[in-house]
Amino acid sequence: APLGEAPAPEVMGAREAVAEGAQRAADVKTSGPEIAVEEVATPRQRPPLHGLPLRRQLMTFEFAFSILFLCTQLFRSNVYLGTNKELLRDLGDASTGYAYTQIFAASLPASAIIFPVINMCLERRGFADTFMLTVGLGVVWNAVALVRNLPFQLLGFAVFTNFRAFLYCAHFVFLTHTFGSRTSGRIQGTISLLAACVNFLIWPCTMVVDGLENRFTYLYGFLMLVSIPPGVMVLLLRRRLSKTPLADCRRV
Repeated sequence: APLGEAPAPEVMGAREAVAEGAQRAADVKTSGPEIAVEEVATPRQRPPLHGLPLRRQLMTFEFAFSILFLCTQLFRSNVYLGTNKELLRDLGDASTGYAYTQIFAASLPASAIIFPVINMCLERRGFADTFMLTVGLGVVWNAVALVRNLPFQLLGFAVFTNFRAFLYCAHFVFLTHTFGSRTSGRIQGTISLLAACVNFLIWPCTMVVDGLENRFTYLYGFLMLVSIPPGVMVLLLRRRLSKTPLADCRRV
């Protein structure tokens, strides 16, 4: 525009647009780092026991639950593994050439086919229902062992192998998810040491009933009673998980 004359309206509009664009760019540049810092500073949610010192983790209910559940269920499982051949022989397996004993041994690794079912159970139902299902499977094979019928033991074989698969899978997933990868190995080592000590009670238990007329009835009746404390602990675990859903593995 000539000197002394007011700028044309078009020029004024262009200048205002440029100024407004520069102000927006400055606002974005100023607010950008703040937004980035806010996103980085937001911690990722994780189970409450992750990151705690090992000593504090060993003083929790979750550690006590892991010890009691695995020690009692391993004790019951190993008693059944150690006495199953004698049980089947008392039921007349010798007359079949120990066919049932061979079937039992062959059925132990067959539980690998249900790993997808275990994974689905953990994802959809969570720890409490999976552990309770494990307790239920343990009660079933225990009850079958109390029945004095040789062919009926085939049902016990099928349930027992799935019981062991659920037991180990649920236990190790629970350890890793609850305590974290930093300490779960040392926690499992501590539990295994205690479980090994409990297994030394197998020989005295079998010696107590040895010589009795219905020795396996007394022995497996005792194992049935041993399954009660784990069931009670699962109910307590369910209550705790309902208060802290983040500690469960179930997908919401």
